[in-house]
Amino acid sequence: MALLAAALPALPARADAILDLLRAEAARADVKGFERTTREEKQTAKGPVVEVRVDRFDPRAPDGRQWKLVSVNGREPTLREQSEHRKLVSSLPVPGFYRLSAILAGTPERRVDAQGRILYRWNSLPPKSMPTPGPDISERMAAEAVVEKVGNRPVVRSVRLFAPKPFPVMSVAKVNAFDLQNFYAEAEGGTHVLVSQSGATDISAPFGQGVRQTSQTKFRPL
Repeated sequence: MALLAAALPALPARADAILDLLRAEAARADVKGFERTTREEKQTAKGPVVEVRVDRFDPRAPDGRQWKLVSVNGREPTLREQSEHRKLVSSLPVPGFYRLSAILAGTPERRVDAQGRILYRWNSLPPKSMPTPGPDISERMAAEAVVEKVGNRPVVRSVRLFAPKPFPVMSVAKVNAFDLQNFYAEAEGGTHVLVSQSGATDISAPFGQGVRQTSQTKFRPL
């Protein structure tokens, strides 16, 4: 039966109790504290450059002090690195399971694979659901989610956010590729928690402002 279901064409999911349950859980979820370690590899004219950053987000800290850059390549960050880090994190939402209430708000296609997992696909994301520095590109992005049933409970295993095709940005830059895999696990109390991310980005822009990079990020709850 699973093979038969997997062979069926994907159809728009209208009334979907499982998806509604997960969206409601994400909407109720708190913004959790974490320490994350990111290994980033950039392709430059002189070859690949690898940087390992450790930073921390504590929602209990006063405003302006919730983020802290802990280390860069195992050493204390410079003042410039701290400034660049503050600028970056202020332009992006704090990562976490709670983000899925906005990202997965549209109507997806739905199918079931041979392992019985539910596979959802959104061909476009709601406006402003995926903030990035610069203009809103949310509607240019797509998403795929993998959901398993654990007992009577649906569990999100992964959510992939990606550009299904290249697109221009402000007639200056071009997003050739963007792909971010988010992996989740069950935390204490049965809630979801973001445990890791894997990303790849290829953006072309004049005057050497483009970027080609891959990244691997691991999260540790505070």
